[in-house]
Amino acid sequence: MRRNYFKDLKWHILLLVVSLFFICKFSSAPPIFDGLNMIFQRPEENTLIYEIIRIADNLSLAYIASLIFYLIVDYIPLIREENNTLHLLEKYLYPLYMYMDKVNSYFKYATGISNIQTATNEEIKTIDGFYFDSNNDFLMIKSVRNGKDDGEHVEHFEAKKSIVSYGKKIEECIHGIDDILRGNKIPTEFVTIINQIRSSNFLEIILKVMPGPELYVDGQPVAQRYVNFYKGLTEFVGLEQHLNKYHFMKLETTYRKATAEEIQEWKEFLIKIRQEHPEIDQIYAQLKSGIE
Repeated sequence: MRRNYFKDLKWHILLLVVSLFFICKFSSAPPIFDGLNMIFQRPEENTLIYEIIRIADNLSLAYIASLIFYLIVDYIPLIREENNTLHLLEKYLYPLYMYMDKVNSYFKYATGISNIQTATNEEIKTIDGFYFDSNNDFLMIKSVRNGKDDGEHVEHFEAKKSIVSYGKKIEECIHGIDDILRGNKIPTEFVTIINQIRSSNFLEIILKVMPGPELYVDGQPVAQRYVNFYKGLTEFVGLEQHLNKYHFMKLETTYRKATAEEIQEWKEFLIKIRQEHPEIDQIYAQLKSGIE
């Protein structure tokens, strides 16, 4: 993650150029290039323009001295401190981005809409109508680390439970970031993004609404839909994109439905692992539920 130095110093750069112009204009030294004689020709003494340029020259020298002082005493130490803070934050930014991407990628898969932010009216209705069904799919989950393939695996994906778990992990990362920011400096833009993630309506849905109990009518589960789901998801995708502009290791995920061959291969692999390591009860539980 890097600060935009030009944005920080653009007015100082402009004033520096103007100051250098007045210094060269008042200087009695000959111009380096003959073509600049007219531009940097020193005005005659005892004239009004001479006095104006002389005052501007003194102000320019004072400004350059103050600029150097500002850079050495304030700006460069601030940059160093922010870079140290950003280095500390990376251990939370990596999982924060990973879990946000897992959430957004799953809903892209589940709705069949890859570009949430440019969805058509019909696609928006599809997203707003989303609900978790009672069936847990076998998904092929592919990972990409910093733009490079990081492998893929089959998983018996309990969607609602997993999304809620990801939301809790996101909340934990934000708390970790808060702890670091209490005693360290960081660019305001970054703090704004973290606060937007913290207060996002979509994260609130994940943490407070989705964990609620299932509703049943006449013994049958009722599909639970969520208010302003498309609006919240769009905002959450945008926040992930803002976070992506910063420089840290990123793990991104894509989901697709696993084929029958991939599922069978996965089951055979788990059986083999179970035979070699009978103590792995969790893997056995997944295998049993998948076969049933």
